[in-house]
Amino acid sequence: MYRCWVDGLRVSRSAQLKNENTMKRFLWLSSLCLVLLIFLPGRSFAQCTGERWSVKTGTDPDATLVNLSSTTSTTIASLSGIAAPATLPDNARVRPTEVTTWVLNATLVRYARSFDADYHMVFTDGVGHTMIAEIPDPGCVGPGSPLVAGIAHARAQFDAMFTATSTFQNANVPVQITGVGFFDYFEGQEGIAPNGIELHPIIDITFGPNFSLSSSASSLTIPQGGAGSSTIVSSLSGNFNSSISLSASGLPSGATASFSPTSIAAPGSGSATLTISAGATTPVGTYNVLVNGSGGGQTHSVTINLTVSTGGNTTQQLLGNPGFESGSSNPAPWTVSAGVIDNSSFEAAHTGSWKAWLNGYGSAHTDTLLQSVSIPATAINAGLSFWRHIDTAETTSTKVNDTLKVQVRNSAGTVLATLATYSNLDAAAGYTQVSFDLTTYKGQTIQIYLVGTENQNLKTSFVVDDFALNATTSSGQAADFAMAAAPSALAVTAGNSGASTITITISGSFNSAIALSASGLPAGLIASFSPTSIAAPGPGSSTLTISVGSSTAAGAYSVVANGSGGGKTHSTTINLTVSAAGGGTTQQLLGNPGFENGSASTAPWTVSTGVIDNSSFEAPHGGLWKAWLNGYGSVHTDSLLQQVTIPATASSANLSFWRHIDTAETSTTTAYDTLKVQIRSSSGAVLATLATYSNLNAGAGYTQVSFDLSAYKGQTIQIYFVGTEDSSLKTSFVVDDFLLNVTAP
Repeated sequence: MYRCWVDGLRVSRSAQLKNENTMKRFLWLSSLCLVLLIFLPGRSFAQCTGERWSVKTGTDPDATLVNLSSTTSTTIASLSGIAAPATLPDNARVRPTEVTTWVLNATLVRYARSFDADYHMVFTDGVGHTMIAEIPDPGCVGPGSPLVAGIAHARAQFDAMFTATSTFQNANVPVQITGVGFFDYFEGQEGIAPNGIELHPIIDITFGPNFSLSSSASSLTIPQGGAGSSTIVSSLSGNFNSSISLSASGLPSGATASFSPTSIAAPGSGSATLTISAGATTPVGTYNVLVNGSGGGQTHSVTINLTVSTGGNTTQQLLGNPGFESGSSNPAPWTVSAGVIDNSSFEAAHTGSWKAWLNGYGSAHTDTLLQSVSIPATAINAGLSFWRHIDTAETTSTKVNDTLKVQVRNSAGTVLATLATYSNLDAAAGYTQVSFDLTTYKGQTIQIYLVGTENQNLKTSFVVDDFALNATTSSGQAADFAMAAAPSALAVTAGNSGASTITITISGSFNSAIALSASGLPAGLIASFSPTSIAAPGPGSSTLTISVGSSTAAGAYSVVANGSGGGKTHSTTINLTVSAAGGGTTQQLLGNPGFENGSASTAPWTVSTGVIDNSSFEAPHGGLWKAWLNGYGSVHTDSLLQQVTIPATASSANLSFWRHIDTAETSTTTAYDTLKVQIRSSSGAVLATLATYSNLNAGAGYTQVSFDLSAYKGQTIQIYFVGTEDSSLKTSFVVDDFLLNVTAP
């Protein structure tokens, strides 16, 4: 048997480790194996293969002995204590371990998509025990396997949470996994248990409580002496319930970071404003600032690309993905050789998780890394910088065997200049920052081009990270703010009111509170803001409520919302149409109808934890906030309710809201996850179910729905939403902008 690939990620792995080669080196070896397999007589190349493959996928003669109707709870420590068999049969199972369906709770540490299409995962129990578990590709499972349904189910569960690539990615999330026992060969694979025990295949995986961080701004440009801000949002999955402390690292000298609030209170869903202030002497340049969140035994982060510019000019960092943090599956706008974008631990990144690693194969090999960029013709100066680290196994102190050239090429690829040539003679511990003046190329589109060349023996690794191409022009970005209204048009019957959300965004180094006011109001109109001002540094929103008096003349009006702060004044216009009262007064009864009071002040709504949300993962219909029920991909129930009294004199009562439904479910016939819209009594008894939505109603965008509630006049009722989700494949029910319009004489 020719064993070029064993269990997906292993290519003579133990030999590689002994030689201090790394996972990325297997790309060359697997290519060689591919060539060998192509030319071996009577054998064709296929990904769906490996040692004990029939046992892994349930096509062996013993597969019918696997007890899928009963599970046995266990731990990684217990499984690791089972004696390893003396031999491993290729097409039979080791009993009882390999005919038992095991269930255990652990932490998923890392995962990758193997060359044999398995999802390869490393788990830990937190006290030093690790093991591997895998999910094969359902398309690789032969006919008749009793495990294929469970494999497909687990694969879909995993895909709903993560996107596996050929490069290991960190997860560090608690899970419960169900799978069949399996003993594997020792090939130096990462995380293998001491007895080679695995769960292979996994037939069910449930993700436990977790949180993730996102930033409203992936990059900030701040002048020396100025400040900028971004909103850091924590989103939860599962029943996570812990406060999350926030911190920042990677700041340049003289710069400071502050959070308001400094932590996100339990259960952990919410946001904080990060303000980064640059000192007058903070070096001009581009930096990767890592925002860290810690809580519930977990730590997650999000990266903000920070550019510090000179105080009187504008400095812009021109390169995209400068620290390669988009990962190996999305290197753009870089064009790279296979395997160059890397997050393995064998060569550390300068910052973050990813770097570019050229060469290091110990064989004749060429790697390239390039990005096209246009330098403005108005640039005063343009400087390229990056951090480099060079390792070598070469022993000579005089001969150049392996080289890395840093070049500038034109858009057609012609070499314009070789800025530097590094070699095995430049190997040293740690990173060194290098920089080059590219001002001479202003007004041109060029390629930043790195080419690494290695001879046939003794490897040299050229590792580069954290690029910046800072171009400075003479006009600085003004410190300013802007206003917007949503909706920008309102139609209100005399005697009633309407509302619009006023949103403030800032630019440059603006840092000031903004006072709000309204003008252009006709007689009988009253405008109020909640809150009445936006706190420094300035970004945020306020609800403008326009109350129209019963004597206000019908007609069209322009109401102007004004903002003043930091020596600046701006405004936005709302087109208001007032119609005459038609024999009655229409009143909107619900409080906080668009949830714009935020997650810290949900009243008069009563909600499940985490439902009131302003993350970017699900957009609101209007304003910044919405109610997001479910979306966990595990057994979960969320509720949302508000109690209201409909006047006995009401001639009509109408409830409306906007709904949006996303789902990872694939069925077009079965409702797995549901959202019920109910009317309940003040004591909580169900009076009516107005509608039931499910994963089958998923679609793009929002849809407005409405219901006649006239039958409940004279009663105090609860507007009640209950979302129920099953054990796998998430469905998100998002609702926003409620109205309960009641007309009475």
